[in-house]
Amino acid sequence: MKSADTFRTLDDIEAKDIDWLWEPLIPYEKTTILEGDPELGKSYLCMHISALVTTGGKLPDGSKIEKGNVLYISSEDDAADTIRPRMEQMGADLKRVRVLDDFLIFDDKGLRRLRTEMEKNRPDLVVIDTLYSFLSGKVDMGKPTSIRAALHQLDKLFKEYGPAVIAIRHWTKGGKGKAIYRGVGSIDVIGVARTALAVAKHPEDEKLRILAQVKNNIGAKAQGFVYEIVPQDKGMPIIEWRGTTNYSADDLEQQGSDGQDEFSRAKEFLQKVLAAGPMPSADLFDRAAEAGISRPTLNRAKSEAGAKSEKKGKGWMWMLNQG
Repeated sequence: MKSADTFRTLDDIEAKDIDWLWEPLIPYEKTTILEGDPELGKSYLCMHISALVTTGGKLPDGSKIEKGNVLYISSEDDAADTIRPRMEQMGADLKRVRVLDDFLIFDDKGLRRLRTEMEKNRPDLVVIDTLYSFLSGKVDMGKPTSIRAALHQLDKLFKEYGPAVIAIRHWTKGGKGKAIYRGVGSIDVIGVARTALAVAKHPEDEKLRILAQVKNNIGAKAQGFVYEIVPQDKGMPIIEWRGTTNYSADDLEQQGSDGQDEFSRAKEFLQKVLAAGPMPSADLFDRAAEAGISRPTLNRAKSEAGAKSEKKGKGWMWMLNQG
């Protein structure tokens, strides 16, 4: 291999803007990791997004997806009794959805088969459910160079054909303090991905789910979105969106570690402490730190706690909204 095959002068590379399927959550030409605990509806969410792609539907932020094709690669759900009925109920154009109908591993042979499929049918969205089900047994999941090499081969192929890619993986049991460390396997999986999302139960309503952004290396992090998997009188449930939330992926990751997440504790803390009257921000932050609540979390919880801050002289005062 010549050096020119491996390295290039930056001046020879043409700059380009990032295209998004759902800005700033799911980019084209890159892999987005979607993770969370089992049995929370990650696959349902991917099928919902897939259905929107096939019909050119609207996302919960009001933006419209350009109509396109989907390649759905699943080891978890049967195409006949699960994937088709769900997508049909969600209104998908089934003629625009291709599914895996055989056994496939992302080794050299599997990548050639994947390339042939993408060359022939040109998907705009590829879903891999779950990522680890399709990696070769030769990939050492605990070895950074091994996992990065395997994912690089996938990314190289996807970049060539340009689809958005959502790869699902599960969270490990037990909190780790930060959502970015919670996924099964090496941290290098999420290190390679440019964006990562998490699905978790809503801390205040078990019927609801939250889609929160764990990581975004190519844009600003988005606010979380709330959705519900709603049963229907006939057929499979569907997804309905319920607005946005200030809960972060780290808030959701911490659920269960002490019975309550930091965001919820911050809301209760503000409502209780400020009920006695306005308080200087410096004093408030000190008391919050003693309670194990960080300043960023306190600021994010402000609006949902019904609190505000106002400039008073050289400092700031926090208080509850009146009325």
